[in-house]
Amino acid sequence: MALLPIDIANGVFSIIFVSISILIGLTIISKYFEHKRRTYLLIGLTWIGMSAPWTPSSISLLSYLLFGTVLSIEILLFIAIFFLPIVQILWITVVCIFKEIKKRKLIIGIFIIEGILFEIYFLLNLFTNSSAIGEFSGTFDMNYRLWVNLFLFSLLIVFLITGTMLALESYKSNDPEVKLRGKFLFLAFYSFIIGSILDIFSTNSILILTIARLILISSAFEFYLGFIPPEWMKKRFTT
Repeated sequence: MALLPIDIANGVFSIIFVSISILIGLTIISKYFEHKRRTYLLIGLTWIGMSAPWTPSSISLLSYLLFGTVLSIEILLFIAIFFLPIVQILWITVVCIFKEIKKRKLIIGIFIIEGILFEIYFLLNLFTNSSAIGEFSGTFDMNYRLWVNLFLFSLLIVFLITGTMLALESYKSNDPEVKLRGKFLFLAFYSFIIGSILDIFSTNSILILTIARLILISSAFEFYLGFIPPEWMKKRFTT
């Protein structure tokens, strides 16, 4: 099985994006141990989890180069999809905390029920008929079935709406630092959505793939700056 240029580009860009996302996620998580604020832990785990759909192509390229083989589609589907409902719950918890929503238990409970139902159906198909979830498209990519795509689309919508809510609230603040964070959060959420959508149409185009992944990589840095802007940046843009 010979690798095509699009396969190599896909794998390399996936490795870069996933690696940066994990590093940024762990950096945000480290703030939890410094400040003892649970939101840092949840936010860091959320961003690491949001990079899960790109992890299989990262692993597949490394596996192919090192061992000449690709992991089974069942393992790759598990890595790409299984953690996303959990990530959604973590993120909704963050939003409820920041927005000080009184009925947070009800809202989080609804997403927990949705997540449990999704995971049950997902695992049943994974162990009995993985083709009902998705199949390989090309060397590393996967095509998901409609019900999976609908969940992924709903996850993006939730991420965009709630992210916009947090960004708007920060942007309207009279505190220059909080306002700066709001600007970066706007960039982060919309960059992630645009990059994800472009990625869908990049199957046969290295150019579109490159643009999509660069936008996704930028969203990771913007997400970080939206929550933990460095001191030099705060001084540069708030004074």
